[in-house]
Parts: sequence; C-alpha cells; structure tokens
Amino acid sequence: MQLHLVPHLTALKEHNDGSIDATDIQKIEKYYGLAVPAILGEAYATLRDSALTHRERLAATFMGASTGLFDDFYDKKLLPDTYIKDLYTKPYQYRGENDNERLFNLCVITALDHAENKDMVMENAGRVHAAQMASRLQHDKGLSDEVIQQITFDKGGYSVVFYMSVFQQHMPRADVKLFYNAGALLQLENDIFDVYKDSVAGVETLVTRATHIKPLVALYNTHWEKVKSLVWASGYSKEAKSAFLKIMAAIVSRGFVCLNMLEKREKENKGIFDPVVFSRKQLICDMEKPINLLRTMHYYAKLL
Repeated sequence: MQLHLVPHLTALKEHNDGSIDATDIQKIEKYYGLAVPAILGEAYATLRDSALTHRERLAATFMGASTGLFDDFYDKKLLPDTYIKDLYTKPYQYRGENDNERLFNLCVITALDHAENKDMVMENAGRVHAAQMASRLQHDKGLSDEVIQQITFDKGGYSVVFYMSVFQQHMPRADVKLFYNAGALLQLENDIFDVYKDSVAGVETLVTRATHIKPLVALYNTHWEKVKSLVWASGYSKEAKSAFLKIMAAIVSRGFVCLNMLEKREKENKGIFDPVVFSRKQLICDMEKPINLLRTMHYYAKLL
C-alpha cells in the first residue's frame, strides 16, 4: 500500500477537485485498503497453505481501496445505478468525471490487471452491485426480518466472494458457499457494531429493529457454527482449516463481546432493547478497553 497506492492518495490530498475528502482517504488507508489484503487475503493464504504473491497483494490492495469509494456511489454520491454499472463494468471506457471516480477507476483497473480471472471478478462485482441496490430498501420501515436478513447476508456474502475471486482462476462451488456465509456473518457483525450509526441514519438492520438481543446472539452463534461446518467440509488440509478458523474466531469473538454489551443495555431499559433511547457512548463498543480485550479472549477460547 505504501509503495503503490499511497503516492496516489498523497497527490489527491494536496490537489483534488473536492470530490474526495479526508474520510474517503481514511477508509482506504486504515480500513478497506488494509483489511482486504491483510485480513481476508491472509486468511485465504492460510486456508490454501501458500503465501500471497506480489501480484495477488496488488490486486487485493487496490480492490479493497475501491470498496469505500464504491459504497459512497450509493450512499453519499447517490449516482444512478446505470452509471455506477458503467464505471465498474467498463473501466477502460468510463474513466470517471471527477477525482473520486478517477481514483475508483485506477483501483479497478489495477485490481483487474493483476487478478487471476478478470471475468470471474466482474461477474461477482455484478452480484455486489445488485446487493448494494437492494440495501437501499433498508431505509423503508415495512420490511420483514426475513427480507432484511437476506439483504444483510447478500451484501456481506457476495462482497467476500468478490474479494476472494481475485485469487482464483476458478472458484469451486464449495468455496463460494463457504466465503458467502463467512461474509454474511461478518456483515452481521458489522451491523452489531454499527447499531448507533445505523439507528441515527434511519437504516433498518436486524440490530436496529431488535427489541431483544438474545435472538441475535442465537442467530450469530448459529451462523458461526454453519461457517465452521463449511470450513471442515471443504477440500483444504486439516491443518489449514484449523488455522483459518482461528483467524475467523478472532474476528467473530468481537461480535459476541458487543452483543453482550447490548444485552446490558436491554436490561437497563426494563428488558426492552431500543437503540433510540441510548446515547452514542452507551451503544459504541470500545474494543480497546482492557476488559473488552479480556472478554474477546474468553469468547475466542469458547469458539474453538
């Protein structure tokens, strides 16, 4: 990231047309541009039992960097769906109309030029696009829990399949199922941590509309067990599967810590969870607190 991506970001910090702000840069440098190669990429490398190549790291880094920009096309820039589709399906033709779109274009082209199978990446990008469009419905109040769960799982599931597709020439059906369900679980965890932000923004998630936390704990745990069973049923070596699950458990255990905190909020509100009545401080789970680090280790041990 320092060698190949940051120079572009540094130039944009000094000179840009106003379409990119500090938050956009932060998403790339501290979150997506870092997490996709360093967490998802390394997890996959562990599963297949071989290190990522330089080419794969480049593809994953730039693919991750494009994520926040892509999300903003829907949530912040409010671009037409047809134009968004042109930007990611025809990157050599539609270069973008401002610095934000041109940076996205650079990231997409770099990722595609280093991917194992461009066509597979583009096919999965289409599924992410469809899931993003569906997620706009989460601003409606009349959705059922079943519909919200499907939107949640598709958004996270197809995103992880998309990221993993950059490493493979062909993705076996078992891998698609595994990565989809792992991504669905990670998206649910993301919604658990984002309950305050989503509530303020009027976004309907399984967490913001929950009145009791215990069913969420059960769903989260059930889906973790499903991911574990899919890992053990995959065709990778026993040692690699065990190592991969340790990485997943380290991530998933954080969600249990946050759910435990939300259960406490429920008890404080006469047995009813309602994010509207709580402050930001009451709903933000600070994972850097020593007590939460200890709780994370406790859940990690239980999950394995």
